[in-house]
Amino acid sequence: MKWIKRGFLLLIVLLTALFLLLSLRDRRQELSVYENRRLASHPDFSVRSVWDGSYFRGWDDYFSDHVYRRDDQMRAYQWFQLKVKRAVAANEVVIAGDCLLPYQTYMDFSRFDYDAQSAPAAARLIALQNKVEGQHTQFLFLGVDEQRTALADRYPAHFYSKSDYYEGVNESFRNACRQAGVHTLFVRDYLDPETDPLTWYSAVDHHFNLRGAYQCYRLICEALWAQNGPFPIIEEADLGEYELPGEFYGSYNRKLYDLSPIHERLTVFDQSVLPPYERWDNGERTDAPILDLPEEDEKVQYTVYMGGDKGETVIQTNRPELPSILIVGDSFTNPIEALCVYSFNEVRSLDFRHYHEMSLTEYLSLHHVDAVVVIRDNLNYTYHEANGALE
Repeated sequence: MKWIKRGFLLLIVLLTALFLLLSLRDRRQELSVYENRRLASHPDFSVRSVWDGSYFRGWDDYFSDHVYRRDDQMRAYQWFQLKVKRAVAANEVVIAGDCLLPYQTYMDFSRFDYDAQSAPAAARLIALQNKVEGQHTQFLFLGVDEQRTALADRYPAHFYSKSDYYEGVNESFRNACRQAGVHTLFVRDYLDPETDPLTWYSAVDHHFNLRGAYQCYRLICEALWAQNGPFPIIEEADLGEYELPGEFYGSYNRKLYDLSPIHERLTVFDQSVLPPYERWDNGERTDAPILDLPEEDEKVQYTVYMGGDKGETVIQTNRPELPSILIVGDSFTNPIEALCVYSFNEVRSLDFRHYHEMSLTEYLSLHHVDAVVVIRDNLNYTYHEANGALE
């Protein structure tokens, strides 16, 4: 009996050692497509890291991210959740009929002070607006609804949508901006409430689709026309829209490891409608395509627009009779930037999650533009980080 126990224990030790060795072999994978994040790197040894424990924590993170056949194991687990348990929510994604939405944890916001967040945010914006307009530059704040709020009524009845919080912030922030005198546009005010929001939003990703981006582009151009026009605005019918052949790998269906019951193709426009241009990304001339179209066997991702997030992008079209624009924001700006190339001589964009060279006002002192447009989604209206910490 002892030999059986010892043999079983030895087998467990050998299997564990083999599993660790196989996991170590996976060191070259740096990114997780399914989780859209960078995987933990191999920890570096030092006396200090051993002393403070970070070296051993690094190994925990490393093996967690590089466990042998991790994606296959995660896919198998999601398959069990979706196919066997018939779960409506898996891996923090809610399958809401014809779309995917993020799982929201219930919180009681009945005593939440919305004005305490909104007033400082509006104060920062009006201070920025005054500085920008002091340089004879037009200023505009464009507020967009994130997908989960635009489709909040699609959550199954027993799931929490957090719409009480988002709507509370939205109302308070709008009031604070109006009282402060911030020049604002909120896209929801210009979308037909009788039209299905999936007309403008992705069913599997937290962004809007090309039609939603076009509505933003059009609003920006019309708002800037009075002081900077006339300049060309492309009609939606002239974009030459078409769907990419591969399935769109959005921020939610990727979390279901290729098992999503909701499928979508990404719509793009014909790049030939754009004028010739020169392009710089993060200070380096790239002349990269406005639409970074995937190879035939690649997954289609939102990074098609502008090649994904960049700290700084500058696009010049050599049409000095047209105005210049600086767009500030995160990934929501990417398809809008692409469309603006049609209408402006120079399109600059800054994403302060990645750009750390100088503040916005310092940047404008070096690079004069005719208009500054700050684009924020309603999940981030009041946050004072990155693109919310503008000065």
